[in-house]
Amino acid sequence: MTSEQAAQLIDDTLDLVHQRLQELQAKSLPHEQHALAEEFREWRHPVGGHIDLMVFPGSASS
Repeated sequence: MTSEQAAQLIDDTLDLVHQRLQELQAKSLPHEQHALAEEFREWRHPVGGHIDLMVFPGSASS
């Protein structure tokens, strides 16, 4: 996976998380909404404004 593909995957995941958070809010499920928000807190608000992607040896050919 290239870094561009990884970044797109993160963006797509965050879009789905945002949609799910809205659904949980609409269904008045604050505990579930809080749990999901906490699970992806660092992704949504990364330290330094970006998410560091780690490259593992041998993954470049994947």
